[in-house]
Amino acid sequence: MHNKILLGAAISIAAMQAAAVPFAPTDARAMAMGGTGVASAKTVHAVQFNPALLSSASESDDFGLLFPQVGGYFSDENEFIDSADQFIEDDYASAFEAAVNAIEAGVNTSTDAFPAVDAAINAQDLTALATANANLATGVTSLKSGTVDLKAATLDLNGGLLTLSQKALRGGLGFGAGIAIPSKKFSVAISANNSTTFSGELVVAQSDLDTLLNYSSATNAYAGVLEDYSLASSDATDTLALLDAEQNKASPDPAVIVSLGNQLDADQTALSNANDALSGFDYGGSSTVAEDGDQIIFENGALAPGTDSITLASTAHIIAVAISEVALSISREFDFSGRAVAIGITPKLQRIDVYDYVVSVEDEVEGGDISDFGVNKNGFNLDIGASTRFGKIEQGTVGIVVKNLLSNSLDSVNGQTVEVKPQVRAGVAYQAFGWINLAADLDLIENEPVAFEEPSQFFAMGVEADVFGFLQLRGGFRTNIAASGQQVVSGGVGISPFSLFHMDLGLYTNTSDPKKEVGGVFEFGVDW
Repeated sequence: MHNKILLGAAISIAAMQAAAVPFAPTDARAMAMGGTGVASAKTVHAVQFNPALLSSASESDDFGLLFPQVGGYFSDENEFIDSADQFIEDDYASAFEAAVNAIEAGVNTSTDAFPAVDAAINAQDLTALATANANLATGVTSLKSGTVDLKAATLDLNGGLLTLSQKALRGGLGFGAGIAIPSKKFSVAISANNSTTFSGELVVAQSDLDTLLNYSSATNAYAGVLEDYSLASSDATDTLALLDAEQNKASPDPAVIVSLGNQLDADQTALSNANDALSGFDYGGSSTVAEDGDQIIFENGALAPGTDSITLASTAHIIAVAISEVALSISREFDFSGRAVAIGITPKLQRIDVYDYVVSVEDEVEGGDISDFGVNKNGFNLDIGASTRFGKIEQGTVGIVVKNLLSNSLDSVNGQTVEVKPQVRAGVAYQAFGWINLAADLDLIENEPVAFEEPSQFFAMGVEADVFGFLQLRGGFRTNIAASGQQVVSGGVGISPFSLFHMDLGLYTNTSDPKKEVGGVFEFGVDW
């Protein structure tokens, strides 16, 4: 049983795969700057944030190549891992098993005394009966003490399991590559990317908690029947002692002897009935009492085989959503009453893969099984964005983008509908002193969760210091205004010697505890 409970935790830690679809492109520069990019992304990165920015590139930008772009994040905002570590450290399962074993020892001591009690009464051997009763009393005392310990161990184990239940882990992986030819007159880019977001949770079944509690109820019920047998044995012992004393008198009273003999017969009948009740005592499984539960705990007056190996109904629920895209982005600037406004569109082929996997903690987890729980759908979608510059020397940019303009949905094998809905984000960027870049982005609508995580609506701010065009130092902040406790800080560095190529690293972590969320992206590219 210990292994099964830990297996449930292990599944939740190692195979958590479920997802929402937040607006979170894999871009090292953007991640380092808090996740901003709708008005501040450059060249080939514009495809991921706002295709209109392809026309906002510098006149000197002729070509951009990005390969590879690799990133990921992990989040444990509900502190499941800490709870699992504490659960393992407290070792509630072992304490429960030890309590069950102690109960078994008390039951065995008691049942071993039954034949000795019967034989001593039949032989009217007070000495043997005293020994048998002493052994029986030891078993009853052990059982009562064990019942108290078992109840405490059961409550601890139930409480420990509840600390693990329905605490979602989530994370994501992203891969990307692209080629862009920016221009104010007509820009074009080709890109391919995959974004997989995942999350999941251990769902502790109430039936498992009830089964554990039934162990205490079962031993209490058995102790009550055993106590009836002990009282019947005690009554028989008292009667036998009186009969022995009367028979050993110098002048025994025949009437008293007959009366005590009749009483001894009655006591033996009561003892036999108590023995039958014990030998036929059942609890759980085939029991007719619904509250006894399905787990067989006592069978024919003894602990049932496999009592220390509970059949668990708890499950780990796993959901993963992977979105793969191949996109062609085009953009150009238009003149609206003397203001240059760039408009870009990204038609794209989109594939959605959804895995919805519910596995019992009783089951062995095999990689081949997961594919049986996956469905996919191919389709077409569209991003559209706009941007314009402001300021005396056009040092500022504002932008807005609608991603996944066409809603799409897919039903998982377990009936959960996964929807890819439009996402709307606005941003502003400003370049100060020619080498300081400031940016801020805001999701204008809330993105609903697909699985167990919180909804997302991000507000982000970032700053970049470009040191002589060789080195870029970046920092940022992002908060989820649709949920609490999801503030992150970010930082990163870029290296672009002689503007021949660039390597970028972006990292972020939760402000209160890195265990709650941490992520990073690395990429390599060429900008000419």
